[in-house]
This record gives sequence, structure tokens and C-alpha cells, in this order.
Amino acid sequence: MGMKCPGCEGEAFVYATRDVSLNTGNPDDVVHDVKGDHCIRCGAVIMNAGTAEQYPEKAEALENAGVPIK
Repeated sequence: MGMKCPGCEGEAFVYATRDVSLNTGNPDDVVHDVKGDHCIRCGAVIMNAGTAEQYPEKAEALENAGVPIK
């Protein structure tokens, strides 16, 4: 049995490096270069340990620049 997406329970993923939109309401607010398994259905990403450590730093940098992150 393969992994399931925590967002939509889909089972189709692609391992890639992609930009990920933040939940801010502004489609221009993205974290760039997120490596992981991206869900084909909903776009959620399951990150590896290294990326999971970098993601909060990148999101915090956007927040410090005035981007309101929900």
C-alpha cells in the first residue's frame, strides 16, 4: 500500500522541486524550490527531512518581509 496525500487522500505523487503557494490569499506568495513528493490531485507536498527544515525558514523570511501567513 502506497502513501496517501494528507490533503485529499490521493495516491499519485511526483517527486520534484517546485514552488509552493502559501495560504495567504495572494497567489504570488510562494516558497521557492520545495523538494518533495507533490500530490498530482491537490498539489500538497510531503517533504523530506532536509526540505522540512528549510521550509519554515523560507516562510518566516516571507513573513518578515510583510507577507501575512495564515
